[in-house]
Amino acid sequence: MNPAISLLPDQLASLFRRLAPDADDAVLALIRELSGANLAGHVCLPLAHRAELKALQGSGLAGRPGDYAPLILDGAGRLYFARHWHDEDRLAQGLVRLAEPLPPPDEARLAAWLARLFPGGGSGEPDRQKLAAALAARQRLMVISGGPGTGKTTTVVRLLALLAALSPRPLVMAMAAPTGKAAARLSESMRGARDRLDVDEAVRRQLPAQAETLHRLLGLRPGMEAPRHHAGNPLPLDVLVVDEASMIDLGLMASTVAALPSQARLILLGDRDQLSSVEAGAVLGELCSRIGYSESTLQWLQRVCGDSLPRSGEDGGRLTDCVALLTRSHRFGADSGIGELARRVNAGQGRLALELLQAGGHADISMRQAVDAGMLLDKRQGYLQAVAAGAEPDDVLRAFSAFMLLAAERRQVADCNQGIERQLEKTGLKQPGRDWYAGRPVMISENDYGLGLFNGDIGFALPRSQGLRVVFPSGDGVWREFAPGRLPAHDTVFAMTVHKSQGSEYDEVWLQLPQQAGALLNRALLYTAITRARACFVAAGGEEVWLRGVELAPRRHSGLADRLR
Repeated sequence: MNPAISLLPDQLASLFRRLAPDADDAVLALIRELSGANLAGHVCLPLAHRAELKALQGSGLAGRPGDYAPLILDGAGRLYFARHWHDEDRLAQGLVRLAEPLPPPDEARLAAWLARLFPGGGSGEPDRQKLAAALAARQRLMVISGGPGTGKTTTVVRLLALLAALSPRPLVMAMAAPTGKAAARLSESMRGARDRLDVDEAVRRQLPAQAETLHRLLGLRPGMEAPRHHAGNPLPLDVLVVDEASMIDLGLMASTVAALPSQARLILLGDRDQLSSVEAGAVLGELCSRIGYSESTLQWLQRVCGDSLPRSGEDGGRLTDCVALLTRSHRFGADSGIGELARRVNAGQGRLALELLQAGGHADISMRQAVDAGMLLDKRQGYLQAVAAGAEPDDVLRAFSAFMLLAAERRQVADCNQGIERQLEKTGLKQPGRDWYAGRPVMISENDYGLGLFNGDIGFALPRSQGLRVVFPSGDGVWREFAPGRLPAHDTVFAMTVHKSQGSEYDEVWLQLPQQAGALLNRALLYTAITRARACFVAAGGEEVWLRGVELAPRRHSGLADRLR
């Protein structure tokens, strides 16, 4: 984020007062409001029907799109800080360029490879994985959205094999994700899926085995004004796959698209219903807000795939044919309480979702009034026993991933972590007054490129002959050890916020609801928490708070979707 935009609203208003001493209080109030909106994730502030609009237009601080001014007011009455307007503009232009169709590949050859790579079928429903891969074979931009277990990684590895098989020359491919944790998980999934492919070794060798963070891929480092790779120095790639795209903010997505060379393809993977990025923007949600296909494309899909996508009746705008939804979950079947709960929450059916939680008809979901540190420590016994027994790091990770407590608020997370540590002190597993102890799980909160540790990475303090060492998994399956004093900023992570949990899965997830409903608790947060659970989900808190959370559909103000129509 632009450092100026990250200032508190009052500080920023003071800077603008110095730029325009004659600006009246109404204009400065709008600047404070815009800054607060950015902190809440909005890219712009809609002002079309606001009385202050006239004062803003006469202040000299706001220009029209393309003007050199600190504020930009567009034709729809949306007010931006100039940096956000330029990011949105260059992202929209870049996506439109990527969305231009390529000459379609030979239909017979494409059909043969699709049949080889996607041999399934017989369910009576269109094979959306196969159809998404077919679409990606004829264009440079492909957005694939789907919930947990819908096969996004399986689809993309076969899609990449398809592109490699059809290309007249070897392709240079790369994978990236917004956090180190998500990149490591993508690497692991990709390696497993790649090894199972029915392809020649020449094709398999082109498929990437290792993902990295977007910051590292682009060469973005703290204090740098611009990334190493940009339009003037593009990435040396033919294909870029970006996972967990819902977590990517406007500025980072704009930088990613700008860094692609003219021939490169971009494949975005994610779940449009998950929480958006912490910083301003909800890019994936906006890209998936209107999904449509041309009639000629639907007929072409029928020829090369043997089936086609249903006609949506929507106009996909400039992203027509570029977005595909995966709707069939292989993890949550028809009898899954977690799957049905997620569907009801997504549909805004708070009362029906609550009834499902409380009915007791599904063993994998339930609701309780409260949690305490003793309960949470009991849930961590398997993990603590693995640490005490000197288990291998893979087994420690497996035991840790059996349970996670999530919360909407950082304060709740801090209270839970401190409560568990007090319980550990009572049992003698932690010495009072000391930060480090065997079994302390930590999450990195600040990127350290020298150590190769990134925001979101989780490690475990384990006893070694030379003392405690904190072990972290790397993308290639090897564990790396660090002395505790070498770590960048980090937090204890027996519990974490729902935002921090994105890109992770746990066997059992408990969600601690806040005492009162607020802006942080919304439908996307509840859906994200529910879908982190593989086998069991428990909501802890009051009924009214739950209902208010489901009712609140998150919305972020932006002009990106309008630009793409």
